[in-house]
Amino acid sequence: MTARQRLSAGVKVPSWAERAVPLLGIVVWLACLLRWGHLAELVTQWQLVAAFGVVIAVGEYFRFTLEDGREVAPMSLAAAIGFTLTSFCGDVDIRSVPAAPILFVTGAAMLLGSLPHLARGRTVGAAEIAARFIGVAFTASLFRVLPFVDGRSLVGAERIWSEDRPLLAVVMTVVSAVGLGGFLGMSALASAARRRRDLRQSLVDEVRTGAGLSLALSTTGALIALAERPLGVVALPLFLMPLVLTQFALRQYSAIRATDAQTVRVLSRLTEVAGFTRPGHSDRVAALCNDVGHELGLSDRELRSLEYAALLHDVGQIALTAPIPGGATLMAAPADQEQIAADGAAIVRKTGVPSDVADAVELQASPYRLVREQGQAVPLASRIVKVVNAYDDLVGGSIAPGRRAAAVERIQLGLGYEHDPRVVAALERALARQGSLDIPLVRES
Repeated sequence: MTARQRLSAGVKVPSWAERAVPLLGIVVWLACLLRWGHLAELVTQWQLVAAFGVVIAVGEYFRFTLEDGREVAPMSLAAAIGFTLTSFCGDVDIRSVPAAPILFVTGAAMLLGSLPHLARGRTVGAAEIAARFIGVAFTASLFRVLPFVDGRSLVGAERIWSEDRPLLAVVMTVVSAVGLGGFLGMSALASAARRRRDLRQSLVDEVRTGAGLSLALSTTGALIALAERPLGVVALPLFLMPLVLTQFALRQYSAIRATDAQTVRVLSRLTEVAGFTRPGHSDRVAALCNDVGHELGLSDRELRSLEYAALLHDVGQIALTAPIPGGATLMAAPADQEQIAADGAAIVRKTGVPSDVADAVELQASPYRLVREQGQAVPLASRIVKVVNAYDDLVGGSIAPGRRAAAVERIQLGLGYEHDPRVVAALERALARQGSLDIPLVRES
């Protein structure tokens, strides 16, 4: 592998790193437990502790899963942040309470909210729970531990700006936002380890998808902490209500995305049921396109569009009067390939999936020379589908190493003319990682 190939492949996070995130969360929680002497300071404020603990536990119970498989619990995280930023609750002053007992109660409430799911045999994302807890620990450390002002923590030096509420609100929001950066970092590490991808790209994806929600969480946490001074614990349900409505909207959005994914998969089966393509062809192309996309550093959104395009790339064949032998569009005439792609794109545009999916399907038959010589805007997803589809047409699901190597060598004959050399190199790396290819890798041009 050349230096350029190693650079484009990125540094993949090992799978054991996913287990390291919950292990780190457990270590932090146990370290807080060892400071058990400070728990007495919270026991005297049991009403405040109980209110936050119940809300955090309920938020963990009502967590939900996004379309990419991640579990999120915005209500739990916002309440936990508000707990760490609380200095006054009505007439009660808890500025002297250190971070350890607050984090211990927070972690215990998160675990308590997960118990009903475990009791029913449901899968619980330990890495996601730990990432949330570590994010709260970052916030607590910044606000209640680190000596930022004259050798004192921010909560200890709060009297300096007690008369300047706008400044206090800004400080709390910034602290919680920086703390949530730790949450995003842990989530990215767990995601990169689970999917064996580049940590940098996973972090970029986490920021793109979670920055808006994280900003809302940091603002809500600061609002809860500020409003507790005049309102007491009533501020907790009052300022969490908008977040509850947001969570409901996110659940609905996630359900719609899941329905779209099911529609795409059902539609992709039409060509197999009608006998136009080999069984499992679209699934194999989609899976390998996903691996190639990871090698090329595509974002989660780009990978999702690529998967949809790969699943639907052959749907245009249902308009054929006679099937192509084996459904292998690689063997069809260029004009027929373009017609299949155009018919497929027309069908895809009626499904309601993002427009870039239809564009990728429509231009999948375009040779790479149009990009190189004429500067035609052929999406990278189209170029990936073209290469992977050609590979599966040649291999046909065979596991014979010789047939796979011969398929790659056949594709290499069209480098720079039919196929994008960068995509072919990524295909070879993906196959090498699977252990299904043992030939010299092509050099990217």
